[in-house]
Amino acid sequence: MNKWKELGAAFGYVPRLFQMVYRTDKRYLFYLICETLCFAALSYPGIFLVKYAFDAMERQRPFGEFAAMCCLLLALQLAVKLLKSFFNSIRPGRSSLVVGKLYNAFHRKSMELDYELLAEKDIQELQVLAGDFIRYRLTNTVWNFVSLFSSLIAFTVSCFLLVRIDLWLIAAVAGGMLLNAFVSAKFIQAGFRLDSRIIKNQRHVRYFDEISTSDKYAKDLRIFGLSDKMKDRAVSYLKENLGLELCKKRYTDLQGGIGAVLSHGIDFAVYGILGYNVLQGVLSMGSFSLAIGNIALFRQYFGKISDTLVGYSDTAKYMEYYDRFMNLESRFRKTGREHVRISAGDSFVIEFRDVSFRYPGQTEYALEHMSFRIHSREKVSVIGENGAGKSTLVKLLMRLYDPTEGEILINGVNIRQYDYEEYLSVFAPVFQDYKLFAFTVEENISSFESGNREKVRAAARKSGIDSKIMRLPGKYETFLSKQFDEEGVEFSGGEQQRIALARTYCKSGALITILDEPTSALDPRAENALYQEFNDLIGDRTAFFISHRLASTKFCDKIIVIKEKRVCEFGSHTELMKRKGYYYTLYDMQASYYK
Repeated sequence: MNKWKELGAAFGYVPRLFQMVYRTDKRYLFYLICETLCFAALSYPGIFLVKYAFDAMERQRPFGEFAAMCCLLLALQLAVKLLKSFFNSIRPGRSSLVVGKLYNAFHRKSMELDYELLAEKDIQELQVLAGDFIRYRLTNTVWNFVSLFSSLIAFTVSCFLLVRIDLWLIAAVAGGMLLNAFVSAKFIQAGFRLDSRIIKNQRHVRYFDEISTSDKYAKDLRIFGLSDKMKDRAVSYLKENLGLELCKKRYTDLQGGIGAVLSHGIDFAVYGILGYNVLQGVLSMGSFSLAIGNIALFRQYFGKISDTLVGYSDTAKYMEYYDRFMNLESRFRKTGREHVRISAGDSFVIEFRDVSFRYPGQTEYALEHMSFRIHSREKVSVIGENGAGKSTLVKLLMRLYDPTEGEILINGVNIRQYDYEEYLSVFAPVFQDYKLFAFTVEENISSFESGNREKVRAAARKSGIDSKIMRLPGKYETFLSKQFDEEGVEFSGGEQQRIALARTYCKSGALITILDEPTSALDPRAENALYQEFNDLIGDRTAFFISHRLASTKFCDKIIVIKEKRVCEFGSHTELMKRKGYYYTLYDMQASYYK
């Protein structure tokens, strides 16, 4: 897309910008319009004051009339300045309010968007760009809008006044400035090419800086003798950048020299035209001063418009990203309406019926033709090699994704027919990449539900973390990091995992627990203790237990063995061991390490 199309698209976002600001804060929009008009009008009372003063002296106006008109124009100029200062002072506060409201809407959209969409790379990039618009670019876009449109208004007024004085003035000034802009554009393009190389080199230098100062790389740098090599490579990039910067400076100096010649040429033409008209008696001294003042404004606003257009087009197009992200539809939340009519103690059957799945944008299937049935209160182990699709299976069950083919049913009802929020409330998972929050222990375990400390403690006792918490100075009010509280505590990986487990036990109404590699951060003794307590911890809930450590499978009622994207075996530990198939081989292989 060329620059003209980009500019056209940028102006196309103006109505959307007005609409968004109007919906968020009506007063802010009013202040913006007033500030724009004040900026546009700011210079003209002073210019007309000088014109009137010259004309009054030339025509020998009475002093009373002269003083009154000067006071009137000065008062008008003061009023415009005060209004501009007023609107300029309140804009940042109102701008922060607008940014805060829009950012809250962006956060809500991010948290409510279908996981299937949010997991896509393109959507993740769109989310980052949309967030950048709110965080960094909205305020600049609004300011560019004020600067651009106030400059356009003033520029139009200056053109109108200059045309009335002499049409050739516009031709001389505009022609010279267009020529200057054309030359500048050529130098800017060359500068951009140099900047891209400089930025690329700077990224390398910053990376070397990170390597040399981070303890993550310290051991490898020393053991493999990489320090001097890294330093030499960084120096080579710095030397190249020095040469590029010198080249860029030569371009800048040459551009400045040509710009100075063109500027003086414009001045020569302008003063020649005006001087001729004054000597011929066509222009009064007041009109001469008005022309000089308007030419200065014309040049000022012409440059301001061209500079602002570039900034405005670059920032405004980010509004398209924001619009696209905010208009993404959460399809999952709009499908089912049926209530989940199962509760604790009820019997139900989970069935995968010929389910196949491939991730969005992928051609290969992650799972193929999976069929099995699980009854309520059964403990199920899902095993297979890395990348076999174990985690994908439970993501389909929790409806973070929909099957590409086949269907998943609970009590004979396709899970797509259930109300999405109600359906999610049935699950209490601990993912392999579980996340805790920089809030208190109680808030993390209770999922920010207040008023039930005993329930939280009971969940912590079940996961084996209560005794650790009670030894902390703040007990359950202790923060899980120092990010918001200097007295916060950094728990070990195993302790964090127990807090995540406690969160699943504390979730009200959950019927199905999913533990994805729950012992990966535990030592062997803690792992064995957790396995021994597994049935008691889960209680009456149905449980899916994903682990590459097959010792856990003997505690489960059913085992789903995944091989080459399919269910190759299904049954209890005893049944599968008797068959001496794939599961038997895997189990015997792992058991040999402990014999």
